[in-house]
Amino acid sequence: MKTVGLNVRRLLHILRVLTVHGAAHIAARYRTTWPWLVRRMPLAALPAPQRFRRLFEDLGGSFIKFGQMLALQPDILEREYCDELFDLLDRIAPFPYTHVERVFREELGRTPAEIFESFDPEPLATASIGQVHIAWLGGQKVAVKIQRPSVDVEFDGDIRLMLLAMRIVRQLRLTSFYWLLEPMGEFAAWTREELDYRREARYAERLRRNAAGSPFERVPSIFWELTTRRTLVMEFMPGITVLEYLRATTAGDDAAVGRIRAYGLDPDAFARHIIDNFLGDAFRHGVFHADLHPANLLLQPGNVVAYVDFGITGVLSQFSRRHLVAMTLAYTRADIDSLTDMFFKLTRSDADSDPAKFRALMLDASKEWYGAEGGESVLRKNFTLVMLDMLTVCRKARIWPERDMVKYIRSAVAADGLITRLAPGFNVGRYLETECQRLVAGEMRREAMSREQLGTLMSSTLRLISTGTARASTILQRLADGEMIAQVDVKTTVDADAKHRHRTLRLAGIVVAFSALIELTTGTATIGFNVFTAEAMLAGGALILLVASLRRLVWAG
Repeated sequence: MKTVGLNVRRLLHILRVLTVHGAAHIAARYRTTWPWLVRRMPLAALPAPQRFRRLFEDLGGSFIKFGQMLALQPDILEREYCDELFDLLDRIAPFPYTHVERVFREELGRTPAEIFESFDPEPLATASIGQVHIAWLGGQKVAVKIQRPSVDVEFDGDIRLMLLAMRIVRQLRLTSFYWLLEPMGEFAAWTREELDYRREARYAERLRRNAAGSPFERVPSIFWELTTRRTLVMEFMPGITVLEYLRATTAGDDAAVGRIRAYGLDPDAFARHIIDNFLGDAFRHGVFHADLHPANLLLQPGNVVAYVDFGITGVLSQFSRRHLVAMTLAYTRADIDSLTDMFFKLTRSDADSDPAKFRALMLDASKEWYGAEGGESVLRKNFTLVMLDMLTVCRKARIWPERDMVKYIRSAVAADGLITRLAPGFNVGRYLETECQRLVAGEMRREAMSREQLGTLMSSTLRLISTGTARASTILQRLADGEMIAQVDVKTTVDADAKHRHRTLRLAGIVVAFSALIELTTGTATIGFNVFTAEAMLAGGALILLVASLRRLVWAG
């Protein structure tokens, strides 16, 4: 009964906010005709972009997340609206320090003053779920994240309403809305995870381990003894947020832009590193930062990307990784047949699905994606709009993307929108093609040296040795039976054996050296040489040894 009451209250709040903002929008359109109405509604006097931002703030909860996504999509929304929505990333109204103290007492039994050497009561940044304060602990600067007072009520209410809507769609068989089920389910799952900072901490630790060898990726360490469901303490990441740079360029603040450029920012290089990190984390490790908005990315010297806020982190299966990278590569090459085939592997169908219609609609939609340049097809439409087209095709053909697909699309759209604002001249499609080719080549090498392939190699080698031994035994038996006459020169045979052993060693050395050279020049040395190289080396060595053995037998008759 309590749950029903919370659902009703949250729904009534949403309806009330929508009604007030709808009335303000109408009043603003007639401000010259009915000035008295505008005076009675201060909201109507605000510029339209500000009213739009206030709508998301007043709705609260998960609606703020939606507004954050729109802030990075100038191809969908007008630029002034996107700029206004930037405030949803780090400038939402803060909550008082008294709540910070209460949360610490409830979670850790002590106040911040009792735990930290110093604690700044003014938040560094404020967002939809919590706010961040700066503190010092053991002589180290740390970032302290505390959850908002009403976040449980707002977000839990939104989650329950989403789950209720999904249940209604399924029970009433509203097939026109089936395409929304997976995105809504994924959004609800992510939101639940965000409400527990311990999950975020675990993701951060895993991303930090994966990034240990990366020259352009930094992830903070976690202070586990001070991390609970509603508090999170991590290493402070120095640097300049991408949001600070975007605000400076939007405002035309040349001094601030110059200062950030002097810090070492090269927008194109930084964009490359964002893509490198995203694809590497997603396809090599299967875990990636899935909330790539400009307040979560910091510039460090050398165009290193430092990450914060790991509340939304994507996890991909090996199956999904393999097909997503192939799908992305097909997309960059205008290979619609392969793109569709890979897309099918990451979707689900039912009796009402129409794969033929999906393929036809994809071919039709792709005509707007590419154009001819220098005798080849090049991307004319950015990734965000292409993905929106693909989701529209899914809805029309009643083919539903799996959750792994939703995660990837959501994150890739965020990265695309970020790069579009950060480095407008950067060719995302061309660079995606290059990186996907490299990842596919690396994956092929890793698969070639997998345990299964090595097992097959050993089995083949043993069969070769066994076959060679059997054949040699047959020859010796025929000699013993007098079917063949052998003339053996012992001295010559010993010398030949030594020569053949030297030749075998030289061949193996050449093959290994050549393999190492290939690996080093491709820049993807992970295990060493691949299975084809190894098989060539072993088979070549075995063949020479077999010939050396048979050379001992001089055929006569």
